[in-house]
Amino acid sequence: MLPTAIVLTILLGIIAYIWGYPHWLDWREKKLFQRPLPLHWQAILGDRLPFYQQLSPQQRQKLEAKIQLFLQQKQFIGCNDFVLTDEVRLVIAAQACYLALELGSNPYPRLDTILVYPDAFQVRQVSSPDGYVVEEEESIRAGESWDKAGQLVLAWGTIAWDLERWQDGHNVIFHEFAHQLDMGDGAMNGVPKLARRNDYQRWQSTFAAEYQQLLSQLEHNLPTVIDPYGATNPCEFFAVVTETFFEKGRELQRNHGQLYQVLQKYYCLEPLISH
Repeated sequence: MLPTAIVLTILLGIIAYIWGYPHWLDWREKKLFQRPLPLHWQAILGDRLPFYQQLSPQQRQKLEAKIQLFLQQKQFIGCNDFVLTDEVRLVIAAQACYLALELGSNPYPRLDTILVYPDAFQVRQVSSPDGYVVEEEESIRAGESWDKAGQLVLAWGTIAWDLERWQDGHNVIFHEFAHQLDMGDGAMNGVPKLARRNDYQRWQSTFAAEYQQLLSQLEHNLPTVIDPYGATNPCEFFAVVTETFFEKGRELQRNHGQLYQVLQKYYCLEPLISH
């Protein structure tokens, strides 16, 4: 057994890390807040991301600080001979940080690595619907979030497609990083970590009602601003309505006012982009 003094030293070190790391991140973000992005990086963001030019000067400074912190914290890996460039890293980091602009200095604590494929990739899924027979299925994905591995996977071809069709309601970066936010409280269940305890009741009641409404609309072949993929399960519903909120904010507000209000309160943003 380890001597008591060593055990206490280890425990104190762990406590200091748990307490100190968030404060260090806050300090680091404030330092980066004073350092603007290189001009050619700003040009890339202004050219590729419509929301960047519509941010207030203070919001843009905050976003740029978060982008720099994100690029320092997260590892990017190109897969299938995909070559990572400044543009690729910036476009991914900027949208991930915009999503979490008001959600603290470390909104994706469980994420370590971002794998980027040139195009949609194939995934083998193993399941056992009845608990006895194991089934394997191949599927094509444009993105995927892996909690236990600390990894997120994206297809650049899909990202480029989304950039050319801004406000069509589809954004693979928003979708997959919403899953990462969902994992923020330790479980992927369609409910991210919320600021206040009493926020959970409104979130759950609103999301349950809206999810059932989507199921009913699809059952009766009625049109909906929310993509049908959101009816897969509550986790996908949160990711899909996040896409809708940021890309079709006005339509979501007009057709699903309470859902819009809950999302607006969570993200602390008003993404009513007019293009």
